[in-house]
Amino acid sequence: DACGECPSCKKFDKLVHPDLHFAFPIYKKDSNKNPHSDDFIDKWRQAVAENPYMNLNQWMDHIGTENQQGLIYASQSEEIIRKLTLKSSEGGYKVMIIWMAEKMNAECSNKLLKIIEEPPTQTVFLLVSENPDQLLPTIQSRVQHLMLRPIEEDTIANALTSKYGLADTDARQIAHVSAGSWLKALETIHLGSRAKEHIELF
Repeated sequence: DACGECPSCKKFDKLVHPDLHFAFPIYKKDSNKNPHSDDFIDKWRQAVAENPYMNLNQWMDHIGTENQQGLIYASQSEEIIRKLTLKSSEGGYKVMIIWMAEKMNAECSNKLLKIIEEPPTQTVFLLVSENPDQLLPTIQSRVQHLMLRPIEEDTIANALTSKYGLADTDARQIAHVSAGSWLKALETIHLGSRAKEHIELF
């Protein structure tokens, strides 16, 4: 149970705790043959702070991929293994969050099989995926599946009213068509009046 006030909690809150590690889709720059997520870690922290509900397209736009496809490369698996075989910096758990894990290429996934099946002591993997069926079956068989349920319509509507000043009727319409997704609700707001017209027509 986090207190939210100790130095450790504050580091986690800013995503800078030395035992909290991330892997996420990136693109390969011309000069970098072995790209790692850490090459983009400052942009990652900034993006999550600004929009913790961002989707993959928003992340790729944030790092300026120039229409390249985002992937988690084999070189990232080697970096994950290296980090997690080191001792914990602060004597607690080491946590590796792989965001959009379905974007790991086959070589990366295969290299991680052993460490996911038998992680070092006090090591936790969290694989976050929108399309878990796209993960290799060998990865799927080694993890525990936790499905996140859609957010209730009332919760989304209340948040839209309080945070964005929407009228109650508009907020409830958007909450309904968002199907429990806060991200879709925000996208609908930003589409503006045209989206409202479509909702009314629908």
